[in-house]
Amino acid sequence: MPEAKNTKPSKIGGYTPTQELGSGAMGKLWLCHDKSLDRMVVVKQMQQDIEDSDINIRRFLQEGNILAHLNHPAITKPYALWKEKDGKLSLSMEFIHGLTLRQILDKVKQPPLWVVYSILHEILCALGEAHRKGIVHRDLKPANIMVDNDGRIHLLDFGIAHTESPLKFSKGEDAERLTQTGAILGTVTYMSPEQTIGEEATPASDLFAVGIIACEMLMGQNLFRGTSFSDTIQRIQKLKVTEKAFSKEIPSRLIKIIVKLLNKDPRKRPLTAFDAAEQVSIVMRNLPRDMVPYMANWIYAIKDSIKQKTETLDETLFVTPPTYPTYFKFHFFKGAIIGTLLGALISYLITYFIIK
Repeated sequence: MPEAKNTKPSKIGGYTPTQELGSGAMGKLWLCHDKSLDRMVVVKQMQQDIEDSDINIRRFLQEGNILAHLNHPAITKPYALWKEKDGKLSLSMEFIHGLTLRQILDKVKQPPLWVVYSILHEILCALGEAHRKGIVHRDLKPANIMVDNDGRIHLLDFGIAHTESPLKFSKGEDAERLTQTGAILGTVTYMSPEQTIGEEATPASDLFAVGIIACEMLMGQNLFRGTSFSDTIQRIQKLKVTEKAFSKEIPSRLIKIIVKLLNKDPRKRPLTAFDAAEQVSIVMRNLPRDMVPYMANWIYAIKDSIKQKTETLDETLFVTPPTYPTYFKFHFFKGAIIGTLLGALISYLITYFIIK
């Protein structure tokens, strides 16, 4: 009889594994206890069936390198990268305790608008930082976005990210390109049209994925998910989402942003993720600058609903953020009137003195 597999190692580096969290694009994820600092960490280990592949080893090493060179509160921080005695590669990272956006949407198909604003803004800001460093995520989806228990939003899993500055594995030797022309990497239901035909992903490709995620949050479903792989590809390439597809309750400015994110032509999407984030910030200008406390309470209500196995959220557990009035139109007209009066006065004085 074959020996039973020991699913949980006794040690991973200097950490003690407590439970398996799941599998990412490149390996298994373990929740571990770091005894030296009395904290929990996440360790990703390469899976047995892919560790013999040179290109997968390079991707794994590259993920650690990418995380080490990104500095943003919404991007996971790495702690160490090492090789076990048995040759297995391991990467330790900060532990983020909360719910993924996938878990959230499985419970609340259409989150409140203020939640959508917060998630979109933070993810676009995180992407802006990555893109600024020449890094394209390539696998944006709800399962790779998390809201922690403190209400902060995080972008996860750079396992198949592309970087313009590949690692050097030996002196003077650059890593070979980890994406071949014609290869399709990522999750097809959140892919850009150019990725589905094997073209290289760009920052604009990530923005298209953000547009799909935004649609799913606002409509309660992924419009591009078909009945099969080929059907999904067809939808991504041909389905055009217009402003008429959205509810009238959604601000038109937000709808315009999302429609632009979903443009089939990468050149017609927002110039950068930072530009898109700035547009979202204008839509949410009436909300508090710090949305973290409200997000934290809302996430607690969702977790309580999951625990209690109830269909609806207990609204006494969270507070909807207040909205503050803006006086943009008032100040605009006030300025216009004052400007007109001043112009008339100056014109009168000039005419008066010239005639005189």
